[in-house]
Amino acid sequence: MTGWTAQAELFADAIREPGFKAAEVTASAWRAGVHAEATHGLVGAALALTDGEAMGSLWAQAEPCPSDSVLLEHAAELEGSVTELTTWCGRMTGDCESALAAAMSAAAAAYAAIGSAQAAAGSASSEKEASACAAAVAAAEAMLSAAQAEIGDCECALEILASVNGRLDYALKCLRQVPDDFAQHYEEPYRHKREAGPLPHSGLFLTGAAALP
Repeated sequence: MTGWTAQAELFADAIREPGFKAAEVTASAWRAGVHAEATHGLVGAALALTDGEAMGSLWAQAEPCPSDSVLLEHAAELEGSVTELTTWCGRMTGDCESALAAAMSAAAAAYAAIGSAQAAAGSASSEKEASACAAAVAAAEAMLSAAQAEIGDCECALEILASVNGRLDYALKCLRQVPDDFAQHYEEPYRHKREAGPLPHSGLFLTGAAALP
């Protein structure tokens, strides 16, 4: 079975995928003429999930986003993905904490077993009895070594998962803010669409026509 640290590292790598997707959506939005102020949430999520590595991808070549509804749909899908990852992070953290508690109990039991075996060795009345006590000490020391290795593995994994959880939490808050940021920034165009119909200049973002390249 893969160690806890390795599992945590794999999970930390997995959250990069939606981060680069958020960067791709941002690049598509900017290509369509969406104002940067309306994409703060997407940018924040992209940078948080990739630990800043998606910075260059924000300006990558991308097809222009065809409409506001498509952009918001992508943001909602990303929010769902990050929510699921947050749930998995919580479960993995809980399982790792349980493994850590078990390893600490095993270490305590091993220490006790070593002490008992050493005390018995001190009062052994025969070579055979002393040999048995020595074997018991060796077995308990092996148990202790394994428990200590598990403790170190769990503690390292929990540090990674705590960092990942913080990044996921921040990204989720950013993505949840996208609809409000978008509506606030484009308040006047949306009001025009509600009250007077389609925007007057075809080919521009939010008009319902395809965005210009």
